[in-house]
Amino acid sequence: MEQKTVSSEWVMEVLTEWEKEIPDSISKSTMKAIRRQARKDIAKYRQIKIDLLKRWQREWIIWLIAFMREIVKPKWNKEETTEEEIPAWLDKAETEAVQAWAPTMDFRALKEKQPADSDALILGKMFGHEFATWHEDSPGLAASFEKLKPEQRRLLEVISEDQRTKRLEYVKKVMAVASRQSFEEAGRFFKGFAMATARGSFFETGELAGETLATKIYGMLAMYPDFISRLISVRELYEWLQFMLGKNLIDNINGQKRIEKICERIGLSFRPPGRPRTRQ
Repeated sequence: MEQKTVSSEWVMEVLTEWEKEIPDSISKSTMKAIRRQARKDIAKYRQIKIDLLKRWQREWIIWLIAFMREIVKPKWNKEETTEEEIPAWLDKAETEAVQAWAPTMDFRALKEKQPADSDALILGKMFGHEFATWHEDSPGLAASFEKLKPEQRRLLEVISEDQRTKRLEYVKKVMAVASRQSFEEAGRFFKGFAMATARGSFFETGELAGETLATKIYGMLAMYPDFISRLISVRELYEWLQFMLGKNLIDNINGQKRIEKICERIGLSFRPPGRPRTRQ
């Protein structure tokens, strides 16, 4: 096992610059395309007779319309959520979900600040998975979109094309920085990079390299936390997950029990049915 070393200054510099150079924002032209699609989706969802749907189904359509409206006309004065305000269950779900994308990394250990690997090797793994995800010759990302619901796929396809070039350019930049370090540090980085690219982030069929049924579920929780907060029971969550992931994945006698255990594990609880909801 790789020996843990003292925190490397150059690794911290790379990560700090990464946060500045690869922001969540996307180009204006891409944003225009996303807004056009959002308007079409709003028109489609508004035609659905939600009174005929189950409670969670109505909430899902209402949430989707609100989400699309926010894309079309964002509220710029809306304050961003701080780390302290993020629910503990969401933080845990995100940690579990990202493990499917980068199976060579131990995100739980990183969260607990107890990594067994050196900083350089961890950085190499991280950017190896970035390279494996975004490289033009890798068909996995595109194949993964084909498995998504239309409302997920259209947005992610546009955003991914906007992000691909800048992310690959930064990977090349980090590789150049790593090559200028000491032989030992550079060796650790490229060892991690090779481990990640050998394992990959996606299979050609679109599945994440470290994906399991559990990580699929964690991924859905992490992707739609605002909607999850509208649900009032594990049963509703179970039915929504069946709708999103397909009944063939969790439609068995232990399906709902599996979801209950996952909720218990990350501390996700719901309001009792019938309790008045506070308007925001």
